[in-house]
This record gives sequence, C-alpha cells and structure tokens, in this order.
Amino acid sequence: MKLVKYRADIDGLRAVAVLPVVFYHAGVPGTSGGFLGVDVFFVISGFLITSIVATEVSENRFSLLSFYERRARRIFPALTAVVLSTFVFGWFYLLPDEYTDLGQSALAAASFLSNVYFTLELDYFGPAAEFAPLLHTWSLAVEEQFYLFYPPMLALLFAWRGLRAAFWAVVGLSGISLAAAAVILPIEPDWVFYLIFFRAWELGVGALLALSVFPAPRSRPAREIIGTLGLLAILVPVALYDSSTSFPGIAAVPPVFGAAAIIYVGTNGLGSIVNKILTHRSFVWIGLISYSLYLWHWPILTFLRIGRAEVSLPLTVGLIAVAVSVAISWMSYRYIEGPFRARSPHGFTRNAIFSLSGTMLFAMVLIGALLNFGKGFPSRISPQGVAIAAVSEDRNPDRDACFNKLPQEGLCAVGMTVANAEPVDFLFWGDSHAEAMRSGLDLAARAAGQRGLFVGASGCPPIRQIQRTPESRKCSEMNQSVWAFLEERTDIAVVVLAARWTISVEGSRYRQETGNPVNLIWVGDADTRPDRIDNASLIEAGLMATVEDILTSGREVVIVGPTPEVGWDVPTALVRGNMISWSPEPPALTEADFEARAGRTEGILARVAANHSAVRYIRLSDLFCADGQCFITNEDGLPLYVDDDHISRETAERVLPQRLSEIWINGER
Repeated sequence: MKLVKYRADIDGLRAVAVLPVVFYHAGVPGTSGGFLGVDVFFVISGFLITSIVATEVSENRFSLLSFYERRARRIFPALTAVVLSTFVFGWFYLLPDEYTDLGQSALAAASFLSNVYFTLELDYFGPAAEFAPLLHTWSLAVEEQFYLFYPPMLALLFAWRGLRAAFWAVVGLSGISLAAAAVILPIEPDWVFYLIFFRAWELGVGALLALSVFPAPRSRPAREIIGTLGLLAILVPVALYDSSTSFPGIAAVPPVFGAAAIIYVGTNGLGSIVNKILTHRSFVWIGLISYSLYLWHWPILTFLRIGRAEVSLPLTVGLIAVAVSVAISWMSYRYIEGPFRARSPHGFTRNAIFSLSGTMLFAMVLIGALLNFGKGFPSRISPQGVAIAAVSEDRNPDRDACFNKLPQEGLCAVGMTVANAEPVDFLFWGDSHAEAMRSGLDLAARAAGQRGLFVGASGCPPIRQIQRTPESRKCSEMNQSVWAFLEERTDIAVVVLAARWTISVEGSRYRQETGNPVNLIWVGDADTRPDRIDNASLIEAGLMATVEDILTSGREVVIVGPTPEVGWDVPTALVRGNMISWSPEPPALTEADFEARAGRTEGILARVAANHSAVRYIRLSDLFCADGQCFITNEDGLPLYVDDDHISRETAERVLPQRLSEIWINGER
C-alpha cells in the first residue's frame, strides 16, 4: 500500500464535521442534528489511521512508539490547555458539587475513560449535560481507545495473513458493532451513544476505505452522483435529526456512509465538485483548526450557560460564543498545536514529547483528584452559600432503596414499621414528586398510628389508563404491577395518589426547565376513552377511571395536589448569584404564575374527587403561596426545593405533616 497523500478535501470534510456540532451546541436553527458531526470525525479517523498503519506495516517500518508519539503530539497539548482552563474558570463559577464533578470528569479524560464516566453519569441529551464542561471529551476517549487496540491488531493481522485478512476482520468487527448498536439502542441508549463497542463500526467504515482495493470510479457522472449523495447524507440529517431521534445505531448510517462516499470518490485524485468545494481555503482553514475548535467551543458555551443560569442561549449570544471559539481555536492551533507537532531540530524530540505528555496527564490527574477529594473546595463560597448549595442534596437518604422498585421487589414502609405478617393501612403511590413528599407523609402517618407502603417511579403518574409516548416500559410495568399488588391484598383500606400532575396536564416544561414535552396516549378500555385526546382530557378521564377501579375494590382514595413548580434550579441559582455578579436574577414565582400554570390541574383533581364521597382531595399549594407570592426559600433563606420542582426533605417534614394528617383526622380512617 502507498501512504495516502495530503488531501485538502479531507480537511474540508473536517469543517463539515465540526461546524454542525458547534452550531448545534450554540442553538443555531437548522442544525438540530448537528451532533452527528462526531460520527463524520470517526470515519475520517478510521480512514487516516488505517492508511498510515497499513502503509508502514507493508513497508516494514511500523512502530507503535512512533504511532503513539504522533498521537501524543496531536492530542495532549490542546486537551491539557482546555482542561486546565476549565479548572481556573470553575474556581469562580462552579458550585462545590459541580467542581467535584469537574475533577472526576478530568480524571476520566486523563485516563481515556470519559465515555465510560459519562455513560454512568449523564444523558447526552439531558439538561444536566449542558452544564458539564468536559462532556465533549467522551468522543476523544472513543478515539483514544481505538488507538490503543486497533493499530497492534492491524499490524498483527497484516503480518499473519496480509491485506485480505485485515479487510475481512474489520468487516466482521464492524458488522457486529453495528448490529449490537441497533439491538441495544432501545434498551440502553447511553451505552450505544458513548461506548466504543457500539461506535467501532463508524471508525471501521473509514478503515475499510483505506483497506479497500476498489478504486474510485473514473467516470465523472458517477463521481458527481456519489459525492453529491454523500454530502446530502450528512447535511439532511443535520437539519432533520434532533434529540428525540433514536441515535446512533441505524440512524447514523446515512452520515457515516455519506462521509465515506466523499472520501472514497476523492481517492483517485479526481474527485467530484463536492471534493473541489471542500478544498476551498475557508473550509480547509476550519478543518485545520477543527480539533481545537471542538475542544474549546463546548466549555465556552457551558460557562456561558452557567453564568446566565439558562440552558438555551439567545441566538445572538450563541453566535458571539462561536466567533470567540473560532478566534481562540486559531490561537490554540498556532501556538499550542503547531509547536508541539513540529519535530526536532525546530521542535520537540520524541523523548521531550513523552515527558511533556506524562507531565500533562499528571497535572490533570493531580488537580482532578484534589477537586474530588476536596469536595469542590466549598471554602471558595460563603457559609450561607454552602448551606444553600447543600439543599440540592437534601433528599430522602433511602431514596435509591425505595424508589423505582416494583411491589415484588419489596416496598418501603411509610409511617409505623410494617412487619411481614402485619396488615397495611394505606398505599402511597406516585412519581418523583410523591417520593419527595414521602418523609412528610411518614411523620403524619406515625402521628396517626398508621402503617403504609410507598411505591413509585420517576415520571410515572399513578394512572393505569394513560401512557407517555414514546412508551416508557418502566411506567407501564410499574402501574400494572401496582394494580396486581392491590388485587392480591385484602388489607390497604386507603390509596393515596400523588404526582407532578401539572406537567402531565400541560405537557410542557416550565420556564427554564429543559427536557422533552410530555405527550400522552390512552391505553385503557376503548369505550372509556374521552372524545378529546389532549393531555388534560386524558389525565382527567384516566384518573377518574383509576380512582373508580380502586373504589370498586372496596378502598378509599386520597388525591394529593401539586406543589408549585419554580421553573429554575433554586439552590444552584441562589448560590450562583452570590458567586457571579453578572448572573441574572431568576424570576420570582407569584400566585398568579402558579394559577396560570397549575389552575387547570387543580380544577381537574378537585372535579375527580367531587364525583365520589369516598374520594378526597388535599390541596397543598396554599402552603407554599400566600398574599400574591409563592415561597421559594424559608425564613432562614434556605431553598424549599432541591432543584426546579422537587421539594427538599426538610420542606416535606416541616410543611406537609399537618396538612397530610387530614387523611386520617377527618372521617373514620
């Protein structure tokens, strides 16, 4: 094989890869699928790395030491500069737990395990991801892991059986990787997004281009068709895909093969008009700085979001951030990447590169470890700020043991201790808002001498007849399991229902909250389906049907009303406001705001309760709102919420018990 000569069109293709990523992160319209630019990078890397390794092996001059020297020159200097910069900015911007997380992610980046770390910690498309300054290093980890195992494997295959064996081995491994991605994606989407096993086929497609013995067509019409279709296969998904797309898996096939088509059609030096366009100096220039641009743009956007306390940046702010990112990336390319990539006598020797790389990695590890073991250095902020920040962790200590558990897995007691043979007085059934109320109900039940059990799952309102779409199998399984549990029991006189009713009724997130809308479908009996199928109608009809089912079993029902949603992360915003002088003050929450958001919900709950004498509705909102305002902090200035809508454990225990005790003090329960 002959070493692939420099191809300006591949640098131009790097521009096509990085710009959608940057614009997508900046919120530029028309780039909702820009995240697939990373897949294009994987194809390019697979092609170039395989071309280099295969050529050197065929010429008996391949050296792993030389290979890793080139990778070190390319990767570590700019990466180190970015990571160290996030440490500096994080000192002034990040809360202790966020700074701790930054240290952990830096440790993962330094050990080439960012993708594994973020698989365990974050949903790439979730709101928390927007505030993780080193999230983007997951893709570097994928490539670094590829560099560790692939070159030695390829060299061994070449030495053992030659080009043909290497080609078919890559075909087989890529096919397995793609098939696994398609199968596992619906089950564990984060695994497929982050982990190399499910991304390897994308690198493999590029590798097969380098190993292929089939030359690109010399016919101009054929080249033009291939090149044009390749570019469209990238750009169309950039415009049409979004965070709801089931990605990567099969959805990644068009951009991956699109990038491969562009590379392929240019392999004979003729190319297409697309390849010609990509050789324009503007595209080549962006391609040359693409690595630095990828590294720098994300933390710049992240710290802007943190400073402004909002996930979605205004378009003007996003575009300014992109321009700043480009300028910094050019300086990074010229003054950081360039000097380290230059070889002696004018640049660094191999020994110097390895020594400096070790020093860089050690610095990242050392500082990351200090941030982790120092718990984010809370001494950076005032004692009141530390106390406010701590509220974000004020959840029930047994939350993991009691939440998202099916009845057959064992349920936690609420109120008096429940022994195995003892009857249970009530079941508390709900979602994460119910879980947040649990400690308050626990105190009320203890005072009344009542024994209860709690069952619930995140995002799952206790209504059997409705279902979120796309379907959450967890919710469906939970609700059916709870109903089967109730049918088996002869005790449990009362069923208490609580949830974040408002988001299900309205369907939309509130204020600055991010996330997909809540869309509902009817899964109950067709003859009970309401004529209108909007969320509010489905919730009212579904709750009515669930309540009637419970009443038919001889039990009584208590519906607990919603707590106000704030629409912004209360502890984080309050602490950040003290740390960053230019951070905007979050909006207050008035009674009028609550009525506009939740008035329809409270009306639905009250109507359902009014239909039956054995159903009661307990309103909570007046505990949080009075005299035109809704309370966000207590008399000590500490938040009532752990985030933008869940109340803290202390709030539940101080505010709710007296009101929830009405479940038993009125009537004969």
